[in-house]
Amino acid sequence: MDGVCVTAEVDGRAPGPAAVRARLGTALAAAFGAASRFGGRPVHEAATGPADGAAAHGVHLLLPGGADSAAVLPRLLREVRAALDEANRGRGPGVRLRLALARGLVLPPGIAGHAVAECLRLLDSEAVGAAADGVPATDLTVVASDSFFQNVVVGGLLEHRPEDYRPVRLGRGAPSVAWLHAPGRGAAAALGPSRPPARELAARAGLLLGRGEYRQAILDLEEALRLLPGADGPDAEESLLRLGDCHRRLGDVEAAAQTWTFLLARRPLCAAACQRLGRLELERRRTHRALVYLTEGLRLVRARPEPSAKAARLTCALLLDLSCVRSALGDLAVADAFLNEAAEADPRSVLPLVSLAFRAARRRDLQTARRLLGTALIRVSGEDRKDFLREVCTGAASWEGGDVIIKVLQENGLDPTASPWTTHAPRPPPA
Repeated sequence: MDGVCVTAEVDGRAPGPAAVRARLGTALAAAFGAASRFGGRPVHEAATGPADGAAAHGVHLLLPGGADSAAVLPRLLREVRAALDEANRGRGPGVRLRLALARGLVLPPGIAGHAVAECLRLLDSEAVGAAADGVPATDLTVVASDSFFQNVVVGGLLEHRPEDYRPVRLGRGAPSVAWLHAPGRGAAAALGPSRPPARELAARAGLLLGRGEYRQAILDLEEALRLLPGADGPDAEESLLRLGDCHRRLGDVEAAAQTWTFLLARRPLCAAACQRLGRLELERRRTHRALVYLTEGLRLVRARPEPSAKAARLTCALLLDLSCVRSALGDLAVADAFLNEAAEADPRSVLPLVSLAFRAARRRDLQTARRLLGTALIRVSGEDRKDFLREVCTGAASWEGGDVIIKVLQENGLDPTASPWTTHAPRPPPA
């Protein structure tokens, strides 16, 4: 069943005297025991062993989900605060306590559920520890999982203000977020008034991405995501798409896939994430998985009531990738139909012409390839030709018929090797 886990343990970086830990362990066991019996509901309390051991190695309280369970948390946190104050009062160096809050699956005694595992992950996180060190001296660190923050804190079920939490990024690739309780040091205050706002950072990252400065763009995008309250809004969507693009262009395929999968889990109607994941699976030669992503992306973009220029470009990209998939599966007639649909979806796009040019190049039909690529290049302005080469022609020399494409580009005064893409991030031809 779904529920809430509260885990408390002594901060190992400042464990404090054994006698203080023992007093604190006894007080915590009493507070958790009283909280577990609210309303007469039996819940599993995983506090075992001596009180000192419980405080040092973690004491867990599992509560069933719902507003009734959440109502006991403010009282429990007050009692924990009082127990810590009493244990540390007038006794020299004190004990620092860490408290984790998480929502998730609560299982029967003896089986660690998701909520317990999440609490332990938060308490062991180096990122959380580093963020806590940046908070003014305190003997109680409270960190909440993203699910707990969004559903309990933001929902007003805890006596904490959402603005008194600051986001902490966990891990690499998929931007998992935890929330550190730091009154007066919320997301904006913690970063200081001189830091650019999230939208400005995201816009700057877009420019860096266009210039091929992917590592710096990643730093700006991660900072922008820290400033945002969650990953459920359109601003976070664009930043996560770009973050995955940066990882992809640096050759870190797994980080890109994790980022876009995380985005799709938060925003399941994001057709752009479906297109990127489908394209990635196609490049990995996981054809059937690519087909699932791309088909869903096409369904989503066509379900929008008001088509836009951006939607037209995305539709064209999805149809082109579906054409690639069908070609790989041997469905050449279906592949050609998708290619024609792509040309109709975005008449200004040069990609259908390029796809046909690659097909002609594979047949060694230099005249047709020259005509199609020439028409495409007419539609590409001088300012956009670098992007054209980057998106379409990087790695062409390693593809079947690529020598024909390079010859045609050189005839038009273009150097297909001048691209900000790294050499270890090859891209297959678009058809």
